[in-house]
Amino acid sequence: MFQYQQVALTEPKVIESSLAITDNHDGTYTITAIKQFTRKKDQELSMKFTKNGLAALTGYLRMLTEVDK
Repeated sequence: MFQYQQVALTEPKVIESSLAITDNHDGTYTITAIKQFTRKKDQELSMKFTKNGLAALTGYLRMLTEVDK
């Protein structure tokens, strides 16, 4: 299982926020967002996408970053 993870910008009262993409090796991918707090329970959200769904999501992100240029 391959996992790619990126840490987000810092926020007040948050130790770390990260986004991970995992290849499930069954044609699907799981995107997991984790937010770790100093004195509260961590928040974790996972969503499963097909290869086409992940490609569409990646395309939206690319489109957003290219609009700013």
